[in-house]
Amino acid sequence: MGSKTYKPGTAYQYSTVLRCAGNGPEHQEFICPNALSYCQKVEHVPGPWVFIYRRVDTGDNVYGPWESPGTTCYPDVLPGKHKPQLTLAMIEHAWSVTPFARPQLSIQPVNNRTLVTLPTYFQANWPVAGYAPGEVRTVTLVGHAVRIKPTLKSNTFVFGDGSTSGATRSMGGTYPSGDITHAYDAPGSFSTSVRTTYGGQYSVDGGAWTDLPGTTVVAGPAEPLRVLTSTTRLY
Repeated sequence: MGSKTYKPGTAYQYSTVLRCAGNGPEHQEFICPNALSYCQKVEHVPGPWVFIYRRVDTGDNVYGPWESPGTTCYPDVLPGKHKPQLTLAMIEHAWSVTPFARPQLSIQPVNNRTLVTLPTYFQANWPVAGYAPGEVRTVTLVGHAVRIKPTLKSNTFVFGDGSTSGATRSMGGTYPSGDITHAYDAPGSFSTSVRTTYGGQYSVDGGAWTDLPGTTVVAGPAEPLRVLTSTTRLY
């Protein structure tokens, strides 16, 4: 925070606005991602990054011209009342409580029965419930319309025999073109599933989409699979 000299006992009126081009002491028209994220470089400082404006209060509603002594990541510690500012922490929280869609697994051959050594095909599907990648949730935060969009970082298919597909952006598919397959070496009953790693983007008041930091993992329900051996019969 910068500072200018002033006489002891001088009374000031303060104003803060997001540190975005075009904002001024008596109007805040613009929200820029840098002002929301800049203060997160310092631990436990939610921000946002704001311009400080002040003017001399001579009494009887007579004020001097606005001046800007600098910027700060601590808008709440300045004297006077200030309009609540949107912070990246608010947006991150709204993203974290988004009801993400739980990926569901379909298996081929059908009826969740397959044979030893036979390539078994796996496919992830998005249910109607929850927000899948690309779907948009809109919330209102301190008077701003904030759109939140989950994004797909990766899927991990769990085959139930100790092996997985590893992280992949594939959704899998069906025979013969599906690219997520697994052949079982032994018969038995296996619990298969898929888990999705979500990222996110946000947009404020119709602005451009901006990536959110961090990811979250959402596991889908288990899907039982029976692996059988084939029997050769002579007639």
